[in-house]
Amino acid sequence: MPRNCGSAALRSLPCGPLPDSSRASATLTIVGDVHRWWRAADAAHLERQRPDLALFVGDLGDEDLEIVQRILAVQVKKAVLLGNHDAWQSFGRRTATEKLTAILDALGDDHLAYRVREVPAAGVSVVGARPFSWGGPSLRSPELYDEIYGIRTGKQSAAAIVDAARHAQHRDLVILAHNMPLGLGDATTDICGKDFGKPGGDWGDRDLALAIQRIEGMGLRVRAVVAGHMHHKLVHPRGGERTRFVRRGGTLFVNAAYVPRVRTSPEGGEESYFVRMQWRAGECLAVEELWVDVDGNVRSATPARFVDLAGEAPVVDETHDEPAGG
Repeated sequence: MPRNCGSAALRSLPCGPLPDSSRASATLTIVGDVHRWWRAADAAHLERQRPDLALFVGDLGDEDLEIVQRILAVQVKKAVLLGNHDAWQSFGRRTATEKLTAILDALGDDHLAYRVREVPAAGVSVVGARPFSWGGPSLRSPELYDEIYGIRTGKQSAAAIVDAARHAQHRDLVILAHNMPLGLGDATTDICGKDFGKPGGDWGDRDLALAIQRIEGMGLRVRAVVAGHMHHKLVHPRGGERTRFVRRGGTLFVNAAYVPRVRTSPEGGEESYFVRMQWRAGECLAVEELWVDVDGNVRSATPARFVDLAGEAPVVDETHDEPAGG
């Protein structure tokens, strides 16, 4: 069972000596599920802070090329992993629509699906997981994945993630996903617990869990998994909120899906949500939740509070595969 560390993120991060403090740290800024909540102030914030890499966990809009273009216009290094809403109509048709094709063309190499991006200043490689994830036991549309990536099963998807990790230049990895891996809890309040339909059950991605198992078996270290999809406000129990920051062993799991990501401040203005991670030599030094005002300035920065999961990750059966449809 998970237990609350009862301490700020810095004390909850992996133990061990910190790297030489004389060396500068690097910043990864995470943008959770956008759902069209993107302001000029958000672009101003990123361009002013200039993180070493901005990570977008997907669900920018419903196959919305215009919002994608607005995000691409932000003058910072970025990596995007598209979510299920970004391919919403394509899943219904089981083939890529013209809009999805245009989005993928516009993103180009900034779409990190089954790719790797190096962040030398942080000492990590960022590996992209499977895009468009709905969570749960199936891929939903193997036809769509086959058309775009030549993948029809979860085992093939896991192999593609592992292949990307195999090309990483660093031993320490950050995985960018839309949804969390299987194995992080099955309660509705857990980081990837199912809170809709018939509540309860682990809604994590099996292919990602299998990929992590194989990657760690290769001697690489998955330092963090960054995702979204499972919103902070629960459908059941109504009014509840899910755990969004979890640690198991040396891996941090960060769910940035605070939805909607724009809220009204106590003073009546707008604030938008980011997560900021500080890294040095492959070690995560701090994780903070940020609220940014209408001018793009940080109004508050609060250390994230992590929950420790006891024990090791469940072993994923290598012989099992997800059902193709859904």
